[in-house]
Amino acid sequence: MSKASDLLEDLEFIRWVKFPNTELDNFWKSWMAANPERVKDVMLAREIILGLQFPSKLPSKELKQEVFANLLREQEMSSMKESPELDFSPNQGWYANRIFGKISAILAVAVLLTILFLSLKGEDSSGQNQVKTKWLVKSTHKGEKLNFRLPDQTIVWLNSGSSLRYPESFDSTVRLVELEGEGFFEVSENPNQPFQVLTNGLLTTALGTSFNINHSSRETVKIALVSGKVAVQHQKDSISYLLKPGLALAYQNAEHQAEINVFDLDTEVGWKSGKLIFNNASFRQVTKKLQKWYGVDIDVVGAPKSDWEFNGKFENQTLENVLKSMSNIENFSYQLSNKHIVLKF
Repeated sequence: MSKASDLLEDLEFIRWVKFPNTELDNFWKSWMAANPERVKDVMLAREIILGLQFPSKLPSKELKQEVFANLLREQEMSSMKESPELDFSPNQGWYANRIFGKISAILAVAVLLTILFLSLKGEDSSGQNQVKTKWLVKSTHKGEKLNFRLPDQTIVWLNSGSSLRYPESFDSTVRLVELEGEGFFEVSENPNQPFQVLTNGLLTTALGTSFNINHSSRETVKIALVSGKVAVQHQKDSISYLLKPGLALAYQNAEHQAEINVFDLDTEVGWKSGKLIFNNASFRQVTKKLQKWYGVDIDVVGAPKSDWEFNGKFENQTLENVLKSMSNIENFSYQLSNKHIVLKF
């Protein structure tokens, strides 16, 4: 069963999605902040309730009877295990509704199914239940960079070989996007609507902030904070990390371990202004970065006498100028033809 199923059976969650108000918004925003690993479940459940994901046919009468029978059995077992005195403390009005929801769980699911069935039949002539969130993807090939604005006016820079998936319009609760590769974000400030970037299971949350996320390496995700404040948490971890400006977090996916250090601004985010920087880079690191930066293929004839520890900074330079400078330092010749390079030692 989907992890979103428990939300679909929650009367207050359904009421929030269909008829949101300030009290419900505040509660579910706090719930998602405390449970960042469930954000995707919330979005999926919302989509189901709002009519995004429905089967092509209505279920048979026999299937509906079986579903309601199973729900009845589950509710009876749940009622035997739980005590109505256990659950709730402050905010009595809210929790009174929760108790009522527990008592009326079967009725709530029945109402939800009715809503879904009516949506399928197209009985809502206004089409409001057929609203569909459209997801967009912007990508860059090797040798390309891209700068654009999101619907909330957040500015994004994508490095080469990267992609960003985001909704055509953000909902009222959270601004969630998904990044592959490397991107820099200048987040439009909105304290009531956190901005979140999901990168290989690592969730970065910000309000009004500028930061860089580098997922070029499959083993490591690196987040460098330029301004503001961000919280970082992996979906499989309970530990949350808070970053201050000038600090970068490197998260090792295999070990689920994080290391926080200061960073050099040019080294981490200089790419968005055309700065190609090498710090004690090996020969393999240099060729890999050149291929990605300029979108070329590199063949090597022979080999360096020893591995490189190359240092250099090139700002908005052509590939030929970079190769010429490198060849004088590392003693190699090169041939450049369109998008193909041959390095000879």
